[in-house]
Amino acid sequence: MAKRPATDHGFGVSVAVIANGVVLVGLWLRHGGLDTIHGAGGPATALGQITALVGTYAVLLELLLMSRLPWLERWIGLDRLAVWHRWTGFAAVDLLVAHTIFTTVGYAVESRKTIVGQTIDFIQHSPDVLMAYLALVAFLAVALTSMRRARRKLDRESWYFVHLYAYLAVALAFAHQLAVGSDFVDDPATRVWWVALYVAVGAAIIGARVVAPAVVNVRSHFEVARVVREAPGVVSLHIRGRHLDRLNAQGGQFFHLRLLTRDGWWRSHPFSLSAAPTAKQLRFTIKELGDHTRRLQQVRPGTRVLLEGPFGTFTAERRQRAKVALIAGGIGVTPLRAILDTLPANDGDLALLYRSATKADVVFADELRWFEEKRGVVVHHLIGNDIGDDRTDQLGIPALRELVPDIDRRDVYVCGPPALLEAVRRRLRLLGVPRRHIHCERFDL
Repeated sequence: MAKRPATDHGFGVSVAVIANGVVLVGLWLRHGGLDTIHGAGGPATALGQITALVGTYAVLLELLLMSRLPWLERWIGLDRLAVWHRWTGFAAVDLLVAHTIFTTVGYAVESRKTIVGQTIDFIQHSPDVLMAYLALVAFLAVALTSMRRARRKLDRESWYFVHLYAYLAVALAFAHQLAVGSDFVDDPATRVWWVALYVAVGAAIIGARVVAPAVVNVRSHFEVARVVREAPGVVSLHIRGRHLDRLNAQGGQFFHLRLLTRDGWWRSHPFSLSAAPTAKQLRFTIKELGDHTRRLQQVRPGTRVLLEGPFGTFTAERRQRAKVALIAGGIGVTPLRAILDTLPANDGDLALLYRSATKADVVFADELRWFEEKRGVVVHHLIGNDIGDDRTDQLGIPALRELVPDIDRRDVYVCGPPALLEAVRRRLRLLGVPRRHIHCERFDL
């Protein structure tokens, strides 16, 4: 029987976000924000104030969206949170740049200085404004490295360390807001409201990213139990620990994994579970794609591991229909393999379309054969990694219709590299699969 769809809390969260934004603007009006518009430079200065307030609010929202709060991920879904985080971040930077421009223009007009002259005056006579400029530079660095072209050229460690500057930027911006923000200088109620926002976001980040992982790792004492070679350049790490059932992990979720070795303790990468977790063991299957994953291929049993997670909502709980199709590209089969463990099956209810570059690259061949023989899962192996057009590709529209004739009446799980995922998702929509029945997990291979 199909599961009842989980309640979509996205609308409620959106209402809460908008309501707080309305409060923000109302508080600005309450302490005389519109009075600023008088004078030659008044309109620009007023725009500078409101863009600063909304931009700062957007920064706090951006941090909260990816704070890894479990309930927020369950309510919204990790894929939607990532989209919200991305666009909120770009909006925040645009607003803060606008704040800088409008404020400088407003003051320059009032003091009859050039833009350059007013900027120099700010830096020379207002240390808090210099902090704001530094914060803006940090935010711009984060935004630029978040663009897809730049992201592809950076390794994960470099990208991660650049993003840590966002926290420094928030601290500098808060110091600037304390020093000159009319919210803090003239209105105690507004000051309390803003401080509460900063404290709430800070507590969420520290709790979810520092305290919770520390408690889990001290309690469970994770270490590598064994290493199993699955295919050329692909190994499975079997991780043992105490009280693993208390993790409440599900097949399809992922963890951030960090080896406690001399050259691995500072590197953390996300890996999906490749089998349903048990009370004694977690399994991660890892393909060699760079220096870090190469080191993981050579790890020895007994090596201590730090885990952060579980994360994500790419699980069997999202299923709403009795029948399911799973579409995998390359090592993207790993979370789908774990989901297979948790999906009830009658003959023909489950179909797996597994695309591999070559026959040698097929992972879990014996396990998938067992699923075919013992649980009636229909498995199609598709060899070749070139993504063709919608008509001729092995995962094109005619092929999908032939391999899974009733695909429009199934939930469809898709995992693989971005190009494959986007192509398959578009084709599924053309085949009539409703958006709410398409569940995707992107692997940047």
